[in-house]
Formats: sequence, structure tokens, C-alpha cells
Amino acid sequence: MTGKLTVSVLTLFTAAWLISGNDRVIQGAERTSPLPVKVVREYREQDQRQRYQELLAEFGQNKELPAGYELQTLLALSHYPELKETRIRFVVDDVDIPLSSRPHWATMLRSAGKRTYLVVIDSQREGGREELLLKKQPFNAQAGIIGHELAHTVYYLDRSFFGILNDAVCQLSDCRINFERRTDQRTVAYGLGWQRYDHSVFLRSSFGRDPFAEPNPGSAYLAPLELLSLMEANPAYQATLVQL
Repeated sequence: MTGKLTVSVLTLFTAAWLISGNDRVIQGAERTSPLPVKVVREYREQDQRQRYQELLAEFGQNKELPAGYELQTLLALSHYPELKETRIRFVVDDVDIPLSSRPHWATMLRSAGKRTYLVVIDSQREGGREELLLKKQPFNAQAGIIGHELAHTVYYLDRSFFGILNDAVCQLSDCRINFERRTDQRTVAYGLGWQRYDHSVFLRSSFGRDPFAEPNPGSAYLAPLELLSLMEANPAYQATLVQL
């Protein structure tokens, strides 16, 4: 009887801790790049292809790269020096979610640096909106949204097992909005602002929306004007802003 009571108390305590901690999800682990931020206005596949072996040698360690998106992924990884030795599996499959990032469940009890992280890329969509598929997007935009997922990964480097569980609970509530917006902010801070900007403009234009309409603060992702504002406030982007 005492054992059952103890388990029940622990279960209730854990649940309460997770629910009450939702606000902490959007406050913690706000990493910025520890090195000078590298900013490129546009990655062009034909220009970057010759760098493939160099990028693979420097940023491909412990990575299972996604077939067909290896170069875009390596370019995105080059903005995250903390992830150089991190084990990351990029999986392309029919999962009905355009892209997602999370620690592999089998490694969650390990320390952050010894976990394996997954970035899952959807391969098929039913019912239209195929522009959400990575294969339908421009090269520079592909690097941007992969970079957004890696901004999740670098965030998880600061999260404990219980912190990750807390993040999972967050996804079931309105807290997810700030969670994703903070991830976009982190993506800009690591130098992939233009790539994320091009991704945002592409999707909004593809779905018949004005990409430069007044941003909706309730959206889970930053609008082009919000991304541009962040870049204008970041000195690392100044040289590329004059090209507008």
C-alpha cells in the first residue's frame, strides 16, 4: 500500500511540475552563437556545390545526412558550432509533419552531449499544400528551415530529461507559439536570418498571402517583416541589408 501511495504521489508531483513549468520553456536556453556570426544573403547551390567535401569533413561528423538535402543541411550546420560533434540523424519519411526536431527517445536519459537528436523531414503530403514539403522549396529557403530545426536541436543541449518532458507538454498548449517564435529568433541569432526570411516569403506567396502584410503576433512563426526587423537590429547583418 505504501509503495502504491509513493508512486501516486510521485506521479502527481511530476505532472504538477511539468504543467507549472510551461512558462520556463520560453525563458530558458536562449543560446546565441559563441563565435562571430556568419551571415550569407543567399546560398546558391551551384556556388556551394564545390564546397561539399570541405563542409562534409568539418560539419558531417556523427551526422546521418538526409538523401537529396546533404548540401543544404551541411550549410545550415555550419552556423551551429556547438553541434559539430553532436549525433544527429536526419530522416526523410512520410510523417505528415513538414519538419520536426527532437531528442531520440532511447537516448533522453543521457547527458545532452551524448544524446542522439532527430530531424525528421516529410516526404509526401495528401490534400494539397505540397509547398510545405522541403523538396518543393528553393535551395536558400531549404537551408533556412533546416536551420530552424537545428535551432531546436541546439536548444535541447541545455535541457535536462525533465526539461524535455516539459517542452513536450508545452507543445499541447498555447505556449507552443512562443516556443517556436523563440526558435526563429535563435535561427536569426546564428546567422540564418536571410534563409529563414526567404522560406517565410516563399510559403506565404505560395499560399496566396501577402508576405509583407502586418504580422500576426499570434502566429507560431515570425513573419517576414518580423525577421527583417531582427536582422536590422543585429550588426552582423548590416553588410547584407544594404543589398535590399
